[in-house]
Amino acid sequence: MFSLEDAVKVLRCKRAYARLFLYRCVKKKLIGRVERGLYYLTERFNEYEIASHVLNPSYVSMVSALAYYGLTTQIPRVVYVVSTKRHKPIKNVAGFDIVFKKIKKEMFFGFHKESEGNVFIADAEKAIVDIFYFNDVNDLDESAFEKPSRIDVDKLFSYAEKTGKKSVVLGVAKLLEENGYFKQAEKLTGFIKK
Repeated sequence: MFSLEDAVKVLRCKRAYARLFLYRCVKKKLIGRVERGLYYLTERFNEYEIASHVLNPSYVSMVSALAYYGLTTQIPRVVYVVSTKRHKPIKNVAGFDIVFKKIKKEMFFGFHKESEGNVFIADAEKAIVDIFYFNDVNDLDESAFEKPSRIDVDKLFSYAEKTGKKSVVLGVAKLLEENGYFKQAEKLTGFIKK
């Protein structure tokens, strides 16, 4: 990913020429345009890397993160990005859309930077919590729980509890119960009654 300003520095030219140069490169499909003033190399594009660098701070989450980890059977055409800032959706960047979800600062946790691809992405457990937080439960695929070792149930429990949001806690408790984690589900529902 690079900006118009980056191109001005590399080309050592005026903004107007750099803009024209980038426009021509986009037309020849040498580079792609994410949004005004932001570009990517078409030969090396990674939708998760592009999406996680449009807005700062932000991270890829929800069903997109689950797909990244191979924890869903869905193949999303949308990359969900969580940020403390607002941003309008970006349509059709190399065949996918980027949708931004604004979250409170105290909910901005549970993500890391992947060493490969320079991607900021939610932990699988935080991706599940974010799905409940934004009430996008239809995007949740039960296949994430097919192998118990794929999800850290204690971490999921902790993240759900940390939100303090009743709908998130109940949603995660129900999900845990449906997948045989009765003790953790009972603890979470007990947390609500406090």
